[in-house]
Amino acid sequence: MGAFGILKIPEWMLKFLYVNFLWICFSLVGLVMFGLFPATVAMFAIFRKWIMGETDIPIFRSFWRYYKKDFLKSNRLGLLLLVIGYTLYIDFQLLQYASDSVWITIISYVVATITLMYILTLLYVFPVFVHYEIPVFKVLKTSFLTMIVSPLSTIMMMAGSVILYFSLRNFLGLAVILGPSLFAFLVMCSVYLSFTKLIKSKAVKLESS
Repeated sequence: MGAFGILKIPEWMLKFLYVNFLWICFSLVGLVMFGLFPATVAMFAIFRKWIMGETDIPIFRSFWRYYKKDFLKSNRLGLLLLVIGYTLYIDFQLLQYASDSVWITIISYVVATITLMYILTLLYVFPVFVHYEIPVFKVLKTSFLTMIVSPLSTIMMMAGSVILYFSLRNFLGLAVILGPSLFAFLVMCSVYLSFTKLIKSKAVKLESS
């Protein structure tokens, strides 16, 4: 990570812009619905390599390789995430029309808690996907467990997201062409710290990619 020096900030900003450009283009290539998840996986995979010290990898070639390699698997993951998210959305809609009672209130709190856990787990899904060679359902399980035992990483992501939001909120164009890649890098950095701590504590025994 020593390569991230002050004098190299312009170079790295261009790299982030380029990765963000590829993410947008490859998402569109897959007609958004089928391209978004493979493109996001490819972006996280590149950031993982940078964080591990491989800062000179060919960006386009690496992005294309990860995009092709995980196209089907990432879309299976994306479909599963969409189904879970849509189910929670429907639950909230139904609860709005339910009559007031103690049980409805309890169920509402339960659904709200599950939704919060779902959103927090989403922050860990793509880092886990690119870091471990595991099946889709195990990606979800590992993401959830990592989130549960890594509150500091979650706090780091939340704090970083707030800082990033206030830094870019007045620059809409910059937020579009740079924001997603910066956010993804922030998430990957935070979760990668969790991976190293969990491995050292032998809390996780998985094969990294």
